Amino acid sequence: MERGKPGPWSRTLWWQGLSLALLSPAWAEAAAEASASAPASPQALQRVEVQGQAQRGARSVLQAPQSTASRLGLSPLETAASVEVLDVERLRARGDASVAELVSRSTGLAALGSPGSGSTYSSRGFSGNDSVAQAEDGLRMATASGTQSSPGDSFGYERIEILRGPASVLFGDGAIGGLINLVRKSPGREARSELTAGLGTDGEYRLGLGLGRPLGEQLGLRLDALAKGGDGFVARGQHRNRKLMSMLRWQATPDLRVDLSLDIHRDSPTAYFGSPLKNGQLWAELRGENYNISDAIWRMDQERARARLDWQLAEGLAARVVAYRFEADRRWQNLEEYALSADAQTVQRSGYLGIAHELRQNGLRAELLGQGGQGGPGARLNWSLGAERMDLRFQHANDLYEYKTVSSVPLHGFDPGLYIAAAELLPRNRSQTEQLALFAEADWQPLDGWHLSAGLRRDRSVVDRQILSPKPDAWSGRFTPTAWRLGTVWQLSPAQSLYGQLSSGTDPVGTIATLSKANAALRLTEGRQAEVGFKQAGAELEWTAALFQIAKTHILTPDPKNPRESVQGGRLRSRGLELGLAWTPAPGWRIDANVSLLRARYTELFDSAGLSLAGKRAPNVAERLANLWLSRQQGDFDLGAGLRHVGQRYTSTANTQSLPGYTVLDASLGWRFSRQGALRLQLRNLGDRLYASSTYTASQAMLGKPRSADLVLDYRFD
Repeated sequence: MERGKPGPWSRTLWWQGLSLALLSPAWAEAAAEASASAPASPQALQRVEVQGQAQRGARSVLQAPQSTASRLGLSPLETAASVEVLDVERLRARGDASVAELVSRSTGLAALGSPGSGSTYSSRGFSGNDSVAQAEDGLRMATASGTQSSPGDSFGYERIEILRGPASVLFGDGAIGGLINLVRKSPGREARSELTAGLGTDGEYRLGLGLGRPLGEQLGLRLDALAKGGDGFVARGQHRNRKLMSMLRWQATPDLRVDLSLDIHRDSPTAYFGSPLKNGQLWAELRGENYNISDAIWRMDQERARARLDWQLAEGLAARVVAYRFEADRRWQNLEEYALSADAQTVQRSGYLGIAHELRQNGLRAELLGQGGQGGPGARLNWSLGAERMDLRFQHANDLYEYKTVSSVPLHGFDPGLYIAAAELLPRNRSQTEQLALFAEADWQPLDGWHLSAGLRRDRSVVDRQILSPKPDAWSGRFTPTAWRLGTVWQLSPAQSLYGQLSSGTDPVGTIATLSKANAALRLTEGRQAEVGFKQAGAELEWTAALFQIAKTHILTPDPKNPRESVQGGRLRSRGLELGLAWTPAPGWRIDANVSLLRARYTELFDSAGLSLAGKRAPNVAERLANLWLSRQQGDFDLGAGLRHVGQRYTSTANTQSLPGYTVLDASLGWRFSRQGALRLQLRNLGDRLYASSTYTASQAMLGKPRSADLVLDYRFD
């Protein structure tokens, strides 16, 4: 899809969004009157008033239902898995607006994003889009060419649910490390309007508007629109993001609900590929430099459509059907690789890469959900059975890449130059992936407070790939992975639980959609996890602990007897302890803290010379992660400060080069000037720490943002 030429339903969505965003109170009242004057349905919803007293600790997120670790409506306290729920509004008040910033505040996860991979994370010793999956409202978008097009900003979302450890039982292969699920805001029974506006360092700006409107007794509408951008902290660092999210909810009867959503995302991040390393170390002198060309392009356009039906068929029996379409068009045109000269006086640039992706994904998931008594007094059984089908069409175009031309520029004050193409940008390969899955999940309570759970999923994936040029070729591959999970939860009290779990998952050898001919005959890598943990919920104190081990097998490695050949004999074992805490020690005070201690080492792996790499740490994985945030509320003012620590990471399996660990200090000051409005000053990296989030090549690193400040206004029109 060409830039500026959205599809037919995209144009319709923009016009509908523009008109509906201008809904006035009079229009909404007219719609309500029209609905009220229509013939009443015998199944119309009636207003119900409930009076009572909230129980102590009922506000805990551990006791609220979640939809990521289980589809049975269980709370984290009842789930035999490590699951964390992030409140987007609360974390945005600290200054964390992007999804990557929010996720980095959670236990044991670190953001590793770079221009080549989009949104990328590490969890429990595994990293990359093929090991830490991402979803929106439980629907997972496919990864192709190692790139994930995920929403970059949290505006329009209510919470982020994180499942740590294998998620393949619910979401298919490619999720051994965990899954990040964004849960969007939905229409309600009351009219609500939300405005956010902000200005910051380096010309940063953001303007967001959220509208919720009931359209009578049965219809509700939710719209969220965002525009943000800025100049960036490096030269030629301009970036911008636009999105429009919409959801229409129709409560046809008390037992039947239909949700329709249409979204458009237009994202142009900073075309920055990192800073050259000096003797393998970060160099502060180059912090603000961008060695890319002046006509660089990095753009991601996404369009999503979804229809969901929830139907209560009978008492204890429900059906859920979700159909969706996802389109992603990505475009790169950059000079991407940089290294310092021997005398560190110039930068050698190479790697002119022009790439275009077209991804089209269609899916349908249908399931039955049941609940009821089974066995003795107090016993209950919740279960689900379902099937899922996904079709993926992916096309990769490039200009054959220009690596022969190498330019040398000074460290500062240089002419960045223009893009040089080796050939015309043309489609080079295509793939078609068809996936069919059958899954089942059950949670049995033989006694009050005791849960026994099980899950099973069987996938069948067929991939056909064609090389179009310069040398036409074609091949196919078939994969039939099975994932399972067994768990138990013993609730010591309504606010405390112990759990244990055994689970499995699979990761592809590379990306399924871009399956290479050499990997077509290989099996998927497999991971098995054993985990035990404790959870305590409460309004004043909430904490969790998890102890786990994951063993991953069938990793591709050179054959020690013949290093020129590769075999699936590699093994990786990851062991760790995760602790999370939310504590209110006194009125107005709150402490949020978490720490992850990890040991992720290869137990069997070889290098290209046939030498053993056993005992080496997995690349791009920090074995120490920690977060701390202390906040104080006094009258109309909120004051908060916190630390984020990421430990040392190796950038290769041989552990010959590493990125240093770092600790960043952030702070925020908020003033609630009215019941509806608040003004906040948000400060980032107060110590101006020089650090890198990841590497792009062996000679360059993606530097983190220096000291910055944002002034943000949030206002609600209730």
